[in-house]
Amino acid sequence: MRRLALGVMGLIALAGCGGKTEPSCPPAKEIATSSVVKTGDTWDVNITSKIEAPVDKVLDAASHPERGHDLVPESILKSEVVSENGNTKTLDVVARLDVLPPGFKVQNIKTEYTYDPAQKRYSTRSIDFKLADISSDYRFAPSPDGNGTVLTYTTKSKDKAPMIVESLQKGALCETFTIQAKVIRRALGLDSAEKPAS
Repeated sequence: MRRLALGVMGLIALAGCGGKTEPSCPPAKEIATSSVVKTGDTWDVNITSKIEAPVDKVLDAASHPERGHDLVPESILKSEVVSENGNTKTLDVVARLDVLPPGFKVQNIKTEYTYDPAQKRYSTRSIDFKLADISSDYRFAPSPDGNGTVLTYTTKSKDKAPMIVESLQKGALCETFTIQAKVIRRALGLDSAEKPAS
């Protein structure tokens, strides 16, 4: 019995204290490839997504994250522009991440978006987020078959404080991207909103 208890405690410690994590997101139609790896207190994320629309249309759809609440209300509870200056806008976003346990599901994060339409890209960075410093880059390119767009998403998320177990952190990083991809896909009319649970 003592060996069993020690084995269970070892697994819990491994899950929460720097043990290896699977280097990818769970299957989702919004994700083509993924790599999610933690080194020390920093997560490196690289995800690609195939979107069945031309690059310029996809980039335009991605340029309006303030529509997130209207397009994906089941996950984005608020998406409000608090300032805008040229190609930069700052949003106050409240999102619900289903993968997280009660007490952590709803996250409020102020995010700055900087657009570079000529380079077919934009970047984001968190502002005053209590859990982590997050910076991301989104690049849009024609898909190899010429029938759509490949979105390449990279992010660095540096923990600010002791966090929940790594598997949940990884799940939250994957779910955050999936929600953003849903906003773009719904803005393009590729997907419809989910029906509310009855």
